[in-house]
Formats: sequence, C-alpha cells, structure tokens
Amino acid sequence: MPSNKETLFQNHIAHFLETQHQYVVLSHDDLKDREYHIIEAHLIAFIKETQLEKYQSLQNDFGTDTDNEIIKAIKDELGKTQLWLLIRNGVTVRGTKLQLYKPKPRSNTSEQQEAHYQKNTLAFKTEYKYNTLTDERVDLVIWLNGLPIIVSELKHEDEGQNVDDAIYESFLTRDLKNQLYKMPFMYLALSNTEAKVATNPSSDKNFLWFNAQLVNKAETKGEYPVEHVYRHAFSKENIVKYLEHYLVFVPAVEKINEEGVLEHKPSFTIFPRYHQFRASKNLAEDVKTHVEDTRGLGKKYLINHSAGAGKTLTISWMADLLDSLYTSDNKKVFDNIIILTDRKSLDKNVKDDLEKFTHLKQKLNFTKKSKDLADFLEKDRDIIVSTIHKFAHIQEKLQNDDVLKKRKVAFLIDEAHRSQDGKLALTMRQYFNDDTDTEDEDIESLEKLNISNQVFVAFTATTTPKTVSYFGEPFDIYSEEEAIAEGYILDVAQNIISYETLYNLRLKEAIPEKDFPVGTVSKALKTLAFNDDSLIQYKSEVIVKMFEEEVATTIAEKGKAMVVTSSRPAGLKYFNNIKTILKEKNLPYKVVFAFSDFNDSETNQTIEESVVNELETKHGGKLIEDVFDLPEYRILVVANKFQTGFDQPLLSAMFLDKAVKGVNAIQTVSRLNRRHNDKEQDDILVVDFTNNSKEIFDAFNKHRKGSPFKEKEPDKGLLEELFKEIEALEIFTEEEIELYINAYLDAEAQAKERESEADALLSNLNQDYRQKFKERVSSLEDQKQYVSLLRRYTKLYYFIAKFFSLDQYLNDFIVFAEVMANMLIKKGKTSDMKNLLKKVELSKGAVKYHGLKTNLHAVKEPKKTGLKLGGGGQEPVRTTIELALAEIESKYQITKDDAIIIKEICEEVSNNYEIKERVVANKENDIYLKNNAKPRIKQEVKQGYIMRDMVDKLEDPIYSQRGGIISLMGNAIIKNILTATG
Repeated sequence: MPSNKETLFQNHIAHFLETQHQYVVLSHDDLKDREYHIIEAHLIAFIKETQLEKYQSLQNDFGTDTDNEIIKAIKDELGKTQLWLLIRNGVTVRGTKLQLYKPKPRSNTSEQQEAHYQKNTLAFKTEYKYNTLTDERVDLVIWLNGLPIIVSELKHEDEGQNVDDAIYESFLTRDLKNQLYKMPFMYLALSNTEAKVATNPSSDKNFLWFNAQLVNKAETKGEYPVEHVYRHAFSKENIVKYLEHYLVFVPAVEKINEEGVLEHKPSFTIFPRYHQFRASKNLAEDVKTHVEDTRGLGKKYLINHSAGAGKTLTISWMADLLDSLYTSDNKKVFDNIIILTDRKSLDKNVKDDLEKFTHLKQKLNFTKKSKDLADFLEKDRDIIVSTIHKFAHIQEKLQNDDVLKKRKVAFLIDEAHRSQDGKLALTMRQYFNDDTDTEDEDIESLEKLNISNQVFVAFTATTTPKTVSYFGEPFDIYSEEEAIAEGYILDVAQNIISYETLYNLRLKEAIPEKDFPVGTVSKALKTLAFNDDSLIQYKSEVIVKMFEEEVATTIAEKGKAMVVTSSRPAGLKYFNNIKTILKEKNLPYKVVFAFSDFNDSETNQTIEESVVNELETKHGGKLIEDVFDLPEYRILVVANKFQTGFDQPLLSAMFLDKAVKGVNAIQTVSRLNRRHNDKEQDDILVVDFTNNSKEIFDAFNKHRKGSPFKEKEPDKGLLEELFKEIEALEIFTEEEIELYINAYLDAEAQAKERESEADALLSNLNQDYRQKFKERVSSLEDQKQYVSLLRRYTKLYYFIAKFFSLDQYLNDFIVFAEVMANMLIKKGKTSDMKNLLKKVELSKGAVKYHGLKTNLHAVKEPKKTGLKLGGGGQEPVRTTIELALAEIESKYQITKDDAIIIKEICEEVSNNYEIKERVVANKENDIYLKNNAKPRIKQEVKQGYIMRDMVDKLEDPIYSQRGGIISLMGNAIIKNILTATG
C-alpha cells in the first residue's frame, strides 16, 4: 500500500508504461554504469538484432572487445555531441556506421524496416539511485535501446507540492554535472495536474509548460489529468518522432556587437510545446486518414494559435511531417509543400526557424525573387518558402503549365486573415486546379471549386468570419488565455491610460456647398485634426514625459516604446518633435520613424524613410528594425508599418494616436506581449489618445478563448442576385458587355507581342464606354450607385469563387465589372473634397485626461456568429463639410481650461514686428538666435498665457520644464519667421 499519493501517482505511471506501452521494467542489476548510465545489454542486443552484419564485421576486427569498442565510441562522441543527435545520426565505430535507433518507416516498402522499428526497446526505472556518492534518487528515468533519454520528477498536489516544487526542490538541487543531467533530451517536472519540460535542467527559466489545455483533464476514466504525458508523450511512436522530426539543435553563435565586444550564445535544443506537437502531429495524421479514405486531398484546416505560440516552429514541424507522408500503397502524399507568408520581403522569422531544421537542409528552398519560385516549381522541389506576392509575377508561366495542375500540393499559410483575401489568393489556387478531373462526378459536387489535389493549412491568432467560412472552424486552438496563463506572452489588455483628443474646426474662407459620404468626411476631418502641429506638440511632450517616468527603467533599463500615428505626415511631425524634446532635455535616448515613402502635400517633395532616419549615412544601409534594435534607440514612431508581425521583445510601451478596433486592435497592441527575461507584467504601458479603450478591451475579450466565429458557407445565390440587379438596370446591353470582355481578353493575349497597340485599343474602347455611360446615366448619384454595385460584385466574386465553380457568365462578367468599376467615373488628380479640406483649419483643440481604464475581464464563452454577406450597393448617408464641422463642435465641448492654444500664441508672437525684425536681421547668427532671440520669444509666449488668464499652464511641467512646450514654441516661432521671410 503506497505511503502517500505521490507514490500512488508514480506507481500508476509505472504500471501504465509497462502494460500499455510494453516498456521493460529495469532492476537494480540492469544499471551497472553509474557514470554514463548506459544499459550495455540493451544497446548491444538492439544493434545485433537490427544490424547483425555490421556487428559481425566489427567482431572480425575486435573479437571479444567489440562491445567495449562500441560503448567507447559513444562515450568519446558524447564529449562533443549531444546524445539525441548521436541517436539521430548514428555513431561511427572504426569506419562502420551504426544506428542507435530505428525510425518508424514512412511507407510500406519493406517489412524489414517495420520489424526493425519494433526492435526499439523502451525501458524505465523508478527511484533510480543515480549517484554513487549520495543517496539521491530520481523518480523516473526512461531509456531507449539502453541510452537515457527522459528524466522525470513527480509531485502530487494533495501532498502540498506542485510542478514548480519538482523543479526547485528536485532538479535544481541535484548534481547537474552528472551525465544523467546532460545526456537525456527531456527533463520533465510532473505533478498530478500539470507538466513542464526542459531540454537543459540547469535553470528554472528553461522549463516550459507542457500542458494539453489550460486546465488539464483526463481523456480516459480512471486516469490522471496529465494522462496526455504518459499516454501520448511517452509512447514509442512519439518518442521516435521526437528524434526524427521534432528535436531541433541550434548551434552556438559568436558575433561582435555594436560596442565591438565578442558575444557568445551557447548552443541549445528546442523541444516542442505540447500544442505545437499536438497540432502538427494530429493534422498530419488527419491528412493521411483522409487520403486513405477518399483517395484524394481537398481539405482545408485552420490553426488558431495565439501570438507567442511559436507559430513559425509549428509551421516548420508541420512542413516536415507532411513532406514525410506516404499512402498505404507507398505513394508520396504531397509533391510540394509551399509555405506562404504575406510579407513582401520573406518573413525573417520563418526563414530563421526553418534553417534550424538541419535535417531538412537538402529539401528547403527559399525564394528571394519571383524567378526562384518559378524555378523551384519547375524543378518540383519538396519544400518551397515564398510570399504570396511572388505568384503575381509568374502568372503567365503558371497558367501555361499543365504539369502544375496535376501536382499534389500542401499550402501552409502564415496569417490567414491577411494573405488569403482577394484576387491573388484565388488565382494561386487555380494554378494547381485541374477541372478535367471532375468530369465524371455528380452535378452537386461540380458546383464546388475543385481543390482535390490541394490541402490548405492556415494559421492565425485572430480569426475573422471570412477566414472561418473558408477554412472551417479551428482544427487546433491554443488560445491567448492559455498563452498568458502559461507565461509565454504578457497580458497587454489589462489597463489603458486614456486621453481624448478634442477638436473644433473652422473654414478659413467660404466654400461651395457639396455633399459627400458621412464616413469619408468624418475620417478626413479627423485626420486633419490629428495632423495639427499644436496637438502633436502637446502629445509629444506627454509621450516623452511618460517615457522618462514609466518606460525608461523597465526591462533592466532597456525598455522601448512605439508611437502609433494616424498618418505619415503626422508621424513625421511626431518624429521631429520627439527628437527635439530629447535633444533639449539632453536625454540619452534616440527615436526612429518607420513608414513607407510618401510625397509631402505642401512641398510635393518625396519623404524617404532612409533619408529621415539617416539609414545610409549613419547606419550603413541597415533596415529600420535593425537600427531600432540598437540600445540607444528607445522610441519608434510608426505610420501604417510594424503594427502587425513586428517582433521586438524589448517593446514595453505603446502610445496610440490612432483609433484601432477589432482584429487590428489585437494585432497592434500585441506588439507589446513578447516575453523577455527582464520583462514583467507591470512593465506594460498602453496610452491611448483616442478614448478608445472599450473597443480595444472588447476586441481582446472576444478572442481570448479562441475563435468567436462559426463556420458558415456563403450563399452562392448572392452573387447571382447581384448580377441580376446590375443587369436589370440595362445601362449596358448584353452585346456591349460581351464585346468589351472579348476585346479585353484579346488585348491581354496580344499584350506581350504588341503591348502599345493592345493598350491603345482598350483606351479607345474605354472612352466609348465612358461616353455611353454618361449619356445613359445623367445623374452623378445614379452613376455612383452603378459603380458601387460593380465594386461590390468584384469583392463578392473573389470571395464566392473560392468556394464554388461558377457559371461561365459570372466568371466572364468579373472582367467587365472589375475594369468598369475603376474606369467609368473619371477621377482627377485631387478630389473635390481634398481641395475643399485645404480651406479647413483647427480652431480649438484639447487633450483631455480620462485616467486609468481597467479591463474587467468579463470574458464569457462567446456566442459564435457566422459570416454576414448582405446589403446591396446602397450609397451611404451624405453630408456637407459645413454640417460636419458644426456636428464636431457640438460633440466636442472644449472649455477654456482644456484648450491648447499653442498655435494661436505662436502666430501672435511670430507677427510681433520687433521680434520678427531682429530674428530676420540675425538669421545667420545661431548664437544670437539661441542666447538672445529664443529667451525673449519665450517670455512673450509666457506673457500670451498670462494675458489669457492661463497662468496654470505655465506651472505645468509639460509646458515649463526644459524641453517643454514653451521651449518648443520658441523653436517653432523662429522657424516660422525664417520660413515666411525666405
């Protein structure tokens, strides 16, 4: 009778290993080698049973010393190679290569291979007294063919100890110089309810969670909650899989850092977390079962894994497993595995992780340019890593390649919600689609788009209704809630410091009364307000002040911040303001600005990221993210860049000057969730200048437990109804539509040989159709209504066509709809609204503090909703700019105390005749401008606040301190005067 529950738990696992997995139970007499813990009898027996000829060859040379020579060769190799690598690759004994285990055969080509696999011997010992000098015991040790591979310490929570006690009281107190703590690849801390795993037991930080779910539960009656460990993780099939596929060796790296110091990163082994192992293994097995049952492919999978789940490694393991699949009749399941990322430059994380899989070196093919993709497909390479965009550049080659239509392909798709929407994703599928294969099928199945030779596996942390509709509900879920609980990511949606940016706008002069869609006007006016110099200046001061007080000391004084701006012009102003403040305050931090190059609307000059950040002149052409990696660069300003996919563990703070919601809110704020050894939950700071905390909390809460959406196939009839609605307007006849489609397709076919002639033909035809359209539809509103219907048809078509084979008339009409939607209403260089907005300016602005907002975590199991594809081409509600300005003024009541009047005072002082005259007269004299003009100007600025009875502003450190608003206003006034006078 066990004396305690820990012993009961240990005995239960031992019994399971013996009876269910047929492990050999070891006795004290079997364990004679207490230095390397090798069971010589098991190892030699395995070699004799699986490689007898090699053993006999060695025996001819060494006679009775043969066994000693084999053991000696292994021990010698262990001085420079990890045991699991030795097991994977084999050991050479005086020129003869011996295998130390036999993998499970991938196909049925040889009965002998299966027989050899079955000869692998798994054995275990409980209470193993491993140290000859002490009485220390290990709860459980597992051997494969006489070689120690797994060490486990067991605890039972009813005895007052948990999984962490197994680490701190057992592993970390042992003699870690002993070979038993160097040779195995798995060190398992296991309680009756939880599990943690390390490949190196020397630090508690090496132990990672190995739970099957957030709260482990037994899958079989009478078993413990950690049944997944002893039933699945300890099975012969899976242990062999670890050795063949899952264990990854990352070699040591030495490099000279920016300070010229040689840095050494030691080698280490990667072992999968349980969800990575579960998802990749189960999916490969499901594909194989499906192939055996149906003799075809044609399946779609969605993997819903949280940020921080190690997605790129999961993709890598999955690629390896799928490439290894064979059918029962010994045919390879896939010709090509294509890993797709949506980055235009191949995602560095995917490439880096895949390159760690050294056993795949001969199979991996990375596309640097479109030509590489075409070459790899032509040469039928096994695993191809590409971006979806590269398919766009080889369309002609692919469309003419009938060989591809017969290929059996698995697509592993990174970030499904971003990369699988629209025309290119549909076109890519069709390259590998042979419709002729379905001729003998029944009519109902013909309606479905034929993907019988393709499998799609899409990965996402944040599902959308469209993603779930296309790929189905998640095949495997590792939720954000689990990732946070297991400590792989930080919870970035606990608290938000909330401000509200208030603004009133006015017309500088009268404008004609024209109406526009309400949403378009509202967005444009908000962008204009958020681009205001005064508001940006004030918020820049808040950012730097909070960075100094809340961020600079985080992560062992390495913490970094991201400023998310509303536009590229606004981002440039933030960058310049923050740069000036840091300089004036003499702070040791630097700022960079990440953006795509753009034209300045006022000067028409091109603003380039490389020039603004001096990437070429100061940083030798480094990428912006590599510059931000340098220790002195602590603040990153972004404008529509790095809000998704950017991985920088030192980011601990985010300042949002742009409203984010839904999936975009999760993606953006999650830039902060990456773990770092020195990063704590309390280091996370989110500041929102848009009073949008509720939207952000709601978005996170909706996705905390996994996908909130249910699978719902779209209605093919919606596209047909929309076509009939367009057709019923009778704006163009059937003959005219058919004529245009044929002309367009002919012109495309001729384009390579007679490009200018084809283009000229279409240009004339477009003019004719535009003229007919204007004659037949006189009202601008009716014209817009028709174009809106065409645009909706285009969007709906590319979604519906991913599900169904469509009638030819619907496929033909997309050519007409897509071209005409962009051509019928001719656009000028600048729209009417943009011209009118030039006459609008900010009259009053404020940044109002709302305090700390807390997410109450009211996370219930979400009620799953499906896809909604409704609505016609209705025009949105419209308004005029004047009405929109009045509505904004009534919405934002700005008090005198709240108002930021920086611009007003700057203009007032800039127009002071005496000041203006002296600045202009001394424009070349920097010393005068700094020591005389600027102090005088600052006094005038202060006087401006005093005259307005706003002395409290001057007492606010944001205004008064070194590098504060008063100081920045002095710089701005001098710059304004010099700019105005040339």
